[in-house]
Amino acid sequence: MKMIERNKTAEAAALLIHPMLSSAEGIELCVTRFWGDSVHCFLPDLSSHGAAAGETYHSAWEEAKAIHDYLVEQNCTHLQLGFGASLGGVVLFELLKFEDLTFDHIFFEGVSFYERAPLLCFMLTRVFLSKHRKAVKDPELSRRKMSEIYGETAGPAMAKRFIAVNETSIRNIIHDCAYVDLPDLAPEMQKRCVFAYGEKDSDLKQCKKLLPAKYPEAKLGIWPGYAHCGRMTADSEKYAAMLRSIMTDEAE
Repeated sequence: MKMIERNKTAEAAALLIHPMLSSAEGIELCVTRFWGDSVHCFLPDLSSHGAAAGETYHSAWEEAKAIHDYLVEQNCTHLQLGFGASLGGVVLFELLKFEDLTFDHIFFEGVSFYERAPLLCFMLTRVFLSKHRKAVKDPELSRRKMSEIYGETAGPAMAKRFIAVNETSIRNIIHDCAYVDLPDLAPEMQKRCVFAYGEKDSDLKQCKKLLPAKYPEAKLGIWPGYAHCGRMTADSEKYAAMLRSIMTDEAE
């Protein structure tokens, strides 16, 4: 993990953890560039992504521990917002186990609720490894496909990261998203949590199934017309404004 910081003198602080194949730079393009300099942003590049592209991703716990240790070293253990998208949300789940970190608001985008899904893990690993090998052979095709899904701003960079990621990291990432360790959260902590999904996100069904029992005090948001993490890239300015309003307690 490599941490990027922005606006270190700002009073408010936020931690934003990117999804698979994105990066700290991707979060800046989709979210924090619209915030100006009013928020001290902690933007980790998870292992095998961005500035940490040369590092192999081993586990969500290892990434969370590295983020936790960095925040403690910087004496920033209370943040107004904790945000995690997809893989970043799995890492954020692990981060919530550290009792010395506190968040006023917690926002999960497209996070997996699969606690034990061996068949899903097997299938997705095969699919992602196959697509990865094709991307390595034909980078331009990968760029076009990623751009069709995530747009010309995010797509090309995601394709480049997909080509660069190693197969061990892919296997470990898929495993973590199929074997999520959902933490126990006190009711007061649950009230601070929002779980959001595009209505076409395949992870939404599992969240609907488990959320009422696991986190009954949390909120569920559904983005009409969007797929997995789709609103972040397609409607970035409004998405960023929505997160900013939550962080400042201005959301309805």
